[in-house]
Amino acid sequence: MIKRVLTALAATLLPLGAHAADAITGAVQRQPTNWQAIVMFLIFVALTLYITYWASKRVRSRSDYYTAGGNITGFQNGLAIAGDFMSAASFLGISALVYTSGYDGLIYSLGFLVGWPIILFLIAERLRNLGRYTFADVASYRLKQGPIRTLSACGSLVVVALYLIAQMVGAGKLIQLLFGLNYHVAVVLVGVLMVLYVLFGGMLATTWVQIIKAVLLLCGASFMAFMVMKHVGFSFNNLFTEAMAVHPKGAAIMSPGGLVKDPISALSLGLGLMFGTAGLPHILMRFFTVSDAKEARKSVFYATGFMGYFYILTFIIGFGAIMLVGANPAFKDAAGQLIAAITWRRCTWRMRLAATCSSALSLR
Repeated sequence: MIKRVLTALAATLLPLGAHAADAITGAVQRQPTNWQAIVMFLIFVALTLYITYWASKRVRSRSDYYTAGGNITGFQNGLAIAGDFMSAASFLGISALVYTSGYDGLIYSLGFLVGWPIILFLIAERLRNLGRYTFADVASYRLKQGPIRTLSACGSLVVVALYLIAQMVGAGKLIQLLFGLNYHVAVVLVGVLMVLYVLFGGMLATTWVQIIKAVLLLCGASFMAFMVMKHVGFSFNNLFTEAMAVHPKGAAIMSPGGLVKDPISALSLGLGLMFGTAGLPHILMRFFTVSDAKEARKSVFYATGFMGYFYILTFIIGFGAIMLVGANPAFKDAAGQLIAAITWRRCTWRMRLAATCSSALSLR
């Protein structure tokens, strides 16, 4: 039985490995090497590698490696969970969804957020009390150890593989744009760095890198949202009015239903976003890094607050992109369509900083 499951898993994962290398190849034009971007990027990479080195000196047991010894506080773990969840998909994806679909982008992000009360009331405390290292410890508590652990591992690998492909594609494309590297080389570089972080630093390094990532993302997104609101005199009415004036859909961007039209699809999407969050292995395993169930509940409470604030910022940034990018002829071709690849020389220093930070942070 186990051999059949592993064979099926291998057959599923092997084709997936090629997707990151082949996904949307050529969609981003190769840019000349820019040393300013390289220096900024390497600063972030060097910082995370130093944290990995620091953490590796403090890993002395299996518990230290897999759960940071259970010494992470609820506040720290909440920031780390937020950093885990606020990935390139959230920062770039939700903002882009708001840019194209308007109000529906906010509904989509709220679907992720609603899943966290489910984790708080139904999962966090029980998971921390019953498990040691992974959620498979909990699943196997009343079932046969061997089969259920094998099934849990297979399910985790499938979910993580699908999740990882999207992250590596995003990071690879950004590095290709900033460095002028070949896309396949960029993807390999991203993979090597991620393996180094986890292999040598364990959960302690991962936790602190995610904390730093969360702080940088929250500060960077706050700055971008502040500048957008300053541009419109800190008036949401002005923001929405100007966005509707330049968006091709006009006032329709303020109405729901443009992204998902029929009720069945909307219900399916909502359930997937709500309960899918509660099944992400890299999120669930974070509850084992705290000392007890009380700290696990605190982790979810803080993480929900950080992410709720972050999604509000992405909503503002998305509408700011409609207003500032959509109305700027420098970013459009002769037919009036948004240029797929914006050259580095057209970007202001603020845009360069945002793009470089995004590529560095998306590595985690």
